[in-house]
Amino acid sequence: MFQALVFLLLLCFSNANRISLSGNDWMITDNGNYTAQGSIPGTVHTILLAANKIPDPYLGYNDVNLRFLVRKDWVFSKNFILTPAFIASNNVSIHLEQIDTVANITINRCLIGKTNNMFLRYVFPIPSPCLHAENVIQIDFQSPITYALEQSIAYNVTVPPLSPPVSQHGECLVQFIRKEPCSFSWDWV
Repeated sequence: MFQALVFLLLLCFSNANRISLSGNDWMITDNGNYTAQGSIPGTVHTILLAANKIPDPYLGYNDVNLRFLVRKDWVFSKNFILTPAFIASNNVSIHLEQIDTVANITINRCLIGKTNNMFLRYVFPIPSPCLHAENVIQIDFQSPITYALEQSIAYNVTVPPLSPPVSQHGECLVQFIRKEPCSFSWDWV
């Protein structure tokens, strides 16, 4: 499954001053067919399922039938408010305890950071001019399937395995991305 977003997302300017950006007021979209509001921590699948936009991915062959979702890029966004004291701090950072995998994080259209490894914890400083009383955080996720293909082309050398067995209904080129391997295929057949 495509695990998109984070388990813990915080804005911090000291240990005592933290703002959690988790909650049920995140919007997700593929800029086309799907838009839904949902909870973070969460994934594209859990948010779309809760919004009754897709069937349960764990029933029958729905995991295979919903594979097209992992080939899409997704945008997660949320509005949030900061106090003047928080904005005045000179040392604000965003903490991402887990984020799936290839993403650009912006706040008020300022690029804050980029990720490409789901196994790392990320901390990005936020420049003071990027913070306002009313803010928008946006996380643009690139399809892990597209990213792995791009990386394999750039590497320009064949690295086995090229694809999982057909019976697994998986995706190819997992070796070119730092992402949980089960996102590309399960061997439960």
